Amino acid sequence: MPETLPAPVPAVPRDPEVVRAAAEAAVWAHPALLGYRELRTEVRTGVGSFGVLHHDAGPAAPGDGTRWGDPHVLRSSAWLDLRPEPAVVGHPDLPPGLYAGLQVVDLLARTVAHLGTAATGPAAADWAVAGPGWDGRVPAGVRGVLRSASGVVRVVARTAVPTPGDLPAARALQRRFRVRPLHALGGVVPPRPAPSLAWLPWDEERAWGAGFVDYLALLLRLTRPADPGDRALLDRWARLGLLPGTDGTLDPRTRALVARGAALGAAQLEDALRRERPDPGRGAPEDAALRRAVAAVHELHAPEPEEVRAVRRRSLDGEPLEGRRRYRLVLPGPVPARLGWSLAAYAEPSGELVATPLHRAALGAGTAGLPWSGDGSLAVAVQHDAPLDVARRAGWLPVPPGPFSLVLRLYAPDAGAAAAGWAPELRAVG
Repeated sequence: MPETLPAPVPAVPRDPEVVRAAAEAAVWAHPALLGYRELRTEVRTGVGSFGVLHHDAGPAAPGDGTRWGDPHVLRSSAWLDLRPEPAVVGHPDLPPGLYAGLQVVDLLARTVAHLGTAATGPAAADWAVAGPGWDGRVPAGVRGVLRSASGVVRVVARTAVPTPGDLPAARALQRRFRVRPLHALGGVVPPRPAPSLAWLPWDEERAWGAGFVDYLALLLRLTRPADPGDRALLDRWARLGLLPGTDGTLDPRTRALVARGAALGAAQLEDALRRERPDPGRGAPEDAALRRAVAAVHELHAPEPEEVRAVRRRSLDGEPLEGRRRYRLVLPGPVPARLGWSLAAYAEPSGELVATPLHRAALGAGTAGLPWSGDGSLAVAVQHDAPLDVARRAGWLPVPPGPFSLVLRLYAPDAGAAAAGWAPELRAVG
């Protein structure tokens, strides 16, 4: 009789494979966990509440504790629960040539849509934002339906403030952005409230250790990732046993491996943050999840590069930028941004703006008296002490006395210029 072959034994994941996958998952989930921390903090402290658009009193300023904020932008934000029904978000007529708009972000920190001058135009409009599984009609006058992968979303409104004198008009404009439940427009029966969510209390040690998978599992119960690549990653992690089951537990051995993976992912992110980061608008080759995690650390729920391109510099020739040195930054002309730009300096590693003798924390398209050259370029003196030369003083960006970073933001950037390699040139002059 022919020899009987043994039945194949199901493959058991090796420990290194589980650790590597857990590191991958920790980096991938980092922006989502930062968003969850902000959601829980804002709702618990009363800084934010569901369905209400809360407005910042002013743009980021020295001493206010804001990290990496743009001093030329006024922000508002709201959290929306889409489980009972869609929400309607909208804006009034927006001033042409001025950056203003809304961004809708899901619980996995993925942008659902940008609305406003850069993306959809300045004309007043409303959109319905619907969560997974909703299939209904919207009243007349609603421009379209935005489909979110999650049942909870965040809306961030931004209004440019080119000069301090523009702040009153920007405040008036931000208060005309709107978020409403769908039934508030009429013609729709108000739904029953959704059941209370079983939120996990935020715990820093748990969230950045093996417990990150507990928070990720909670977010995934509210989210259906739309991207096929994301779904493939989640399927692989589930096959490896990284995601807690319906009882919310992992066996002790797997949890120990996840803890090692979380530490490895944290080290990878820390290394990426230390290194000079390439401009994401120029097709950087690094892993996309790592780029998203780095971007979220700098600015949670930042605009997409096609909406606002942020160019960061924290070193030159491998050496950190230092206020004890003098630099010259040249913006080749014309600056490829349809709706303005801003250049700000931030203390490292805090990311805070620092008070300066000129009482201006940034330069921008609205800054008066900048020394533009005949070819449309601009030379900026980047240093702590005031330049002695009058012309250089007109283009002076004061910086902190110690380590600092520069962030140039291009609002409604010219995609062709990015592809052609447009980039500011930084060099040391003393």
